[in-house]
Amino acid sequence: MAKKMQRELDQLTGSGSVSDVESRGNVPASAFGTWDAAQSLAATVVAGNRNIARLYDEFVSNLAEFAAALSKMADNYRESDEKMLADIRSINPSSGPAPTRSSVKAVE
Repeated sequence: MAKKMQRELDQLTGSGSVSDVESRGNVPASAFGTWDAAQSLAATVVAGNRNIARLYDEFVSNLAEFAAALSKMADNYRESDEKMLADIRSINPSSGPAPTRSSVKAVE
């Protein structure tokens, strides 16, 4: 899952990237007109787009951190399993195939 998340994040270089979101929301104040209410609306839209881009950037960054943490956690479990199997083999090397999750019953 972590690898899939990282692949998705790596694809955020064009459409869907933080800079793409920023540029799509970048509407010049002149586009709203020159009347008072339009200028006020333009300021609100600019501030809103700035906040959307900031939150999207924060979301993408947090997602990348989560994917890295998930990957690290999976690596830790994998290393732990490998160490456990090595320890089992060192105690009884002639015991046949190493136990697996499907061949070992849970301790009650």
